[in-house]
Amino acid sequence: MRSTKRARIANQPDNPESARLEEHARSSKKQKTNASEPDPTIDEPGTDSDEDAIYFEQSQRLVTSTLNPRENEPADYGTIELIRLENFMCHSCLEMKFGPFMNFVVGQNGSGKSAVLTALTLCLGAKAAVTNRGGNIKSFIKEGEHMAAVEVHLRNRGDGFRKEVYGDTVIVQRTFNRDGVNSYKTKSKSGKTISTSKKELSDIIDYMSLQVDNPMTVLSQDLARQFLSNSSDEDKYKFFMKGVQLDDLYALYQNLKGQQSVIESVLESKDEDIRELEEDKEKAEKRFRMLKETENLRHNVRDLLLKLAWAQVADKEKLLDTIKNEIAGLEQAQLELQKTSEDVEKDIKTWDQKVEEAQAAVRSSSESNSPLNEKRKELEEKLNTEAEKLARVQQSERTADQQMKAIKARIDKAKRDAEAEKERLADAEGGKHASLLKEKEQLIEKKSQLSREQSELETSLETEATTVSSTTAKAHAAIDALKRKERDLQTAKETLQNLTSGHSNNLSVYGQNTQVLLKSIEKSKWKARMPIGPVGLLVKLKYQNWSSILEKQLSRVLSGFVAFSLEDKDQLMNLVHENGCDHSVFYSSPNSFRLKEPADGYLTIMRALEIENEDVRRTLVTTYNIEQTILVEDHVEARRTMEACPENVKGCYSLNRQRRGNGFSIRMGQGSGGVDPIIGHTGPSRIATNVEEQIRVAQENVNALEGDLSNEQSKYNVLRHAVEISKNKIQQYTTKKHTLRTDIQRIEDKLEELVGKLQQNNTETQLGKLESAIEVHEDSYKKYVGQQQDIANDKQRHIAMENELKSQIETLRSQINESESQTKVLQAAHSSAIQQRERAVLKQSELLQKLHQQKISISDREARMTEIEQGLPGMKKEAEEVGPRVNLRTKETAAEMESRLEQLNSQLEKRDARIGASTEQIAKDFADKTEKYNEAGKEREDLKNLHKALNRAFEERMERWFYFRKHISVQSRLQFHLLMSEREFDGKLVFDHTNGILQLKVQPTQQATDTQRNAKTLSGGEKSFSQICLLLALWEAMGSPFRCLDEFDVFMDAVNRGVSMGLIVYSQSFKEILSV
Repeated sequence: MRSTKRARIANQPDNPESARLEEHARSSKKQKTNASEPDPTIDEPGTDSDEDAIYFEQSQRLVTSTLNPRENEPADYGTIELIRLENFMCHSCLEMKFGPFMNFVVGQNGSGKSAVLTALTLCLGAKAAVTNRGGNIKSFIKEGEHMAAVEVHLRNRGDGFRKEVYGDTVIVQRTFNRDGVNSYKTKSKSGKTISTSKKELSDIIDYMSLQVDNPMTVLSQDLARQFLSNSSDEDKYKFFMKGVQLDDLYALYQNLKGQQSVIESVLESKDEDIRELEEDKEKAEKRFRMLKETENLRHNVRDLLLKLAWAQVADKEKLLDTIKNEIAGLEQAQLELQKTSEDVEKDIKTWDQKVEEAQAAVRSSSESNSPLNEKRKELEEKLNTEAEKLARVQQSERTADQQMKAIKARIDKAKRDAEAEKERLADAEGGKHASLLKEKEQLIEKKSQLSREQSELETSLETEATTVSSTTAKAHAAIDALKRKERDLQTAKETLQNLTSGHSNNLSVYGQNTQVLLKSIEKSKWKARMPIGPVGLLVKLKYQNWSSILEKQLSRVLSGFVAFSLEDKDQLMNLVHENGCDHSVFYSSPNSFRLKEPADGYLTIMRALEIENEDVRRTLVTTYNIEQTILVEDHVEARRTMEACPENVKGCYSLNRQRRGNGFSIRMGQGSGGVDPIIGHTGPSRIATNVEEQIRVAQENVNALEGDLSNEQSKYNVLRHAVEISKNKIQQYTTKKHTLRTDIQRIEDKLEELVGKLQQNNTETQLGKLESAIEVHEDSYKKYVGQQQDIANDKQRHIAMENELKSQIETLRSQINESESQTKVLQAAHSSAIQQRERAVLKQSELLQKLHQQKISISDREARMTEIEQGLPGMKKEAEEVGPRVNLRTKETAAEMESRLEQLNSQLEKRDARIGASTEQIAKDFADKTEKYNEAGKEREDLKNLHKALNRAFEERMERWFYFRKHISVQSRLQFHLLMSEREFDGKLVFDHTNGILQLKVQPTQQATDTQRNAKTLSGGEKSFSQICLLLALWEAMGSPFRCLDEFDVFMDAVNRGVSMGLIVYSQSFKEILSV
């Protein structure tokens, strides 16, 4: 698609737009050559010759580009192809496709046009506050819906972003719901999810320059109104700086300036350190100059050295004989140590194997704890919920108590008034009435007491019933666990028995009469060659933990035979039936086949087996796809792997950590429908392996299960006894409840009789009224008592539920503790094996150390002997050089002479101490401090150079930043002037970078007498047209592949709207425009 206006301008040599551009260029050139005639379009404060040059250069370039328009081709990447909304704002489901250039979204007010731009902004990573349409992301979900989704398709052709992964379209999807869950997905053109990370979205936005948070890129409805009607000069300048991203670049350079301040503070600290190092250097140099030698003492040392030299010669001669005797003894001891070391090495290998076995058992036990811990966490969450409910019930109970207290107070007051009335009547009637009242009160009190006992009894009954229910549930769970343990134990014993029986006759594990069948095969004649089998004899397993799973899944082939022609297959099947066998027969084609295996990181069945026979390999591949079935121990990891759909993987097996020897088969990459349990093989192994090791493992499993069965039986017995006790209590409480009910009914009958008598005597008396009031209040009190009883029952129910949950949690904790105890037992065995191995290793290390020391000792002595033999003549020669051989006194040995020499050296050291240190120490101290001083000076110089380099870099970048700002300002001024001329307006932009002001000055006509006016003095249409020209001028400095406008023409008349729309179509013909 090509812009028609641009094409018309390119084909007309007398185009008024080209004429204006040429005239403007000539005016700019004239401005450079004649300073006395200022350019009417460039009157910005501070305009210098650089801006004139830039202005002229850009004018010429614009003339050239206008006269020679290029093809109107869409951008390779970054433009919007499609937007899809689901439950977003007012849209239930909306999908809009867009072209690569001009796009219009039209509709009635309130139809949701602006929602499209809001969805675009949010989907590409912007925050909710940027849109001015909502405070948070949840506010954009359609009323009555729980979730919303927005999807944007971005063009990705040419040098697009990771084109080999995404293809020609990048799909960005953002999903959010009212619970606050918010997620991103980036997909390829085919819809495959590539990433769910927001960082990937940020990389896409940066690569395609999608400036969604830039107000110039997406001019929303509110920003359009503010920009077109109420924006001040300062707002326009800020809009300009943020739109062309000069603000972000300036902040980055200021951070570099801050680094310079840090370096300056470090330099100040370095100067103080150098002054201290210089003082230390001067002190060391002064001590070095004060050093003097002492020659007299050293002369005595030289005399003693002569005697010592000949004494050492004599000692060496004696030492030579001693060393020869020691070498002979050491060589004999070395032979004995070598024999002991070989024995210990065998022990180490034995313990290595035991450590590996114990470690595998510990790992298996530890993994079984995970489901129990998850169940415990679930019950603890339920317990917290019950605790909250109980707190609410307790609050209701307190409220009812307060109401009952108030009613009780009214009852007490009425009773006091009735007592007074009774006394009055007793005096009047001679005491008969009082006697009846007293008897009535006694009966009422007795009834209340029995009612309380009845209420307490009902509470006890409910408590015991709850206890029976919870304890019975626990007992049922315990007996289920007990039965499972019995089944597991029976299976383990059968496995052990099968292994034991199979150990005596290996061929029996492949089926009945296998030996007879093999003899028949050997005697028969075959067309191709003799069949091979059973296949299990030709296969070896590398990993023992997969034995039961692979034995189960490969069962038919392991017990079967392989024939090499179809005739041989039929003949072999007849032999199988004749000998009463149940073996499968497979045909191995001579044709070659090519394996399609997954990556090396996956353990397949074929990689877990050692198969030397190529025909056996071909049979297993064609029957079970062993080269494309992977083995993953952890079930969750296996599911995750299959959901990724790895290449050349058709199936996966994983282990069941809860049931040893069982597992799962995963046939597809996604969903749970492809997951089936695998009941592992329990009989003797048919794959060539170590049968003794299997028997040992099976026996350990039987022993462990017997212990678990005993523990489960004890738990069940305890729970059963508790249930019987609670049932006996319920029976007792029920009998007592019937008795109390009978007693209460009897008292109520007597009360009814007494009330009749009292009513005859108290007709129309004040006492009757008071007693009626008491009865009313007592009825209300009874209602609250009933309500209180309901609350109490509810409270008891919640307490019972809470106790039940606590009991279940405690049971789980017991199971976890039991499992952890079992793990600790295994860990103890593992630790014991490690300790035994470490002792053996330590012993071996000690022996090797001793051997090494022996060798060193022998070597040292031999070397010493050789050294003495070779050095003795030299020592004599050196001694002769010191002086002639002297006669030593009998008791004067070389050691004594060395002692005397040490005393003389000690005197020399004391002499040196008076100076402060020895000659060597003083010299070394002086050299070290000089070196530190020089190094510190070099570091300071390096920091100074770095500071200067950073300062130069900052100044150069700021200079370029100012030049860049100047370049963009000039370009915006030029574009604004040309766009305003579309309506024969003379407009210009006045930039005041110092004060941060951007002014629009417009001359509505081209008449020379008109004066330019500020934008505030323009009419509404002129002002809106000027603001649109400003927006288009600033757009030229942007790199975003698309621009969005929302009701930009709200203040325009028909004429301005038409011209403005033409300008947008013409000036932005190479960009994608979304106009609402």
